[in-house]
Amino acid sequence: MSGPFAVPTEACAKALAEIEANPLDLTPGTATHVLVCPACSETRVAWLAQVEESAAQAPAGYFQWLPGRILAKLPGTPRRARPHLALWALAAGLLAAVGVGGFLAGRANRAPMVEATLVPPAPAPDIRETLPDTPFQEGDEDLALLPNLSPEEAQRLMERVSSPGDQP
Repeated sequence: MSGPFAVPTEACAKALAEIEANPLDLTPGTATHVLVCPACSETRVAWLAQVEESAAQAPAGYFQWLPGRILAKLPGTPRRARPHLALWALAAGLLAAVGVGGFLAGRANRAPMVEATLVPPAPAPDIRETLPDTPFQEGDEDLALLPNLSPEEAQRLMERVSSPGDQP
């Protein structure tokens, strides 16, 4: 096809049929036609986008060990020696010394502890001397009811209050 609205030629029809059958495996004649014809090339790209291929499976640990395998094959790559046990012990001792030193420095600069002391209270005056034995008189409750009573009852109440020893 040459142009956007051109009629497909015999080569294009053969290429389209082959692309539809298997867009990954083209014969050499169809592959050269796809390189020349933009319409067939676009059609192949569209068919390739629809193809679902399973992803290639790598063995377990392949990508984790790949950088080390590549570096081992390069010439002149020095191999790293593992740090010795003495180096680890020195690092642990230094860390412990710094930790203990910091702890002791913090204790030395601590503010002194202030303790509260209890001052014994002054002896209180005897409250019994200031208070009367009975705060209310016996007849006070009866006198509070005086406005609600009739005149005869009020007279009898007054007689009863005036003589506390003769009460029934």
